[in-house]
Amino acid sequence: MPKDNDVPMPVPDPALAIAVDTVPVTFRDRAFRSRTLVLSDGCTLSVEKSTVTASDQEQLALLERHPDFERVADGA
Repeated sequence: MPKDNDVPMPVPDPALAIAVDTVPVTFRDRAFRSRTLVLSDGCTLSVEKSTVTASDQEQLALLERHPDFERVADGA
């Protein structure tokens, strides 16, 4: 019978980590119906019809801490 320390640990699958990072999250802009946000790396996010979608961790962090944005319920 194998001991606990003889059982190999699973190796994280990088594809799964990428999939988690790219789950889009939608936010509502409470101040503007249309605007462009510029991130520190030069990428932009466009607000259209008072909504914007974050697709990576940097975008998500920006929108989470910005007082004009609120996360939209995903229906789950």
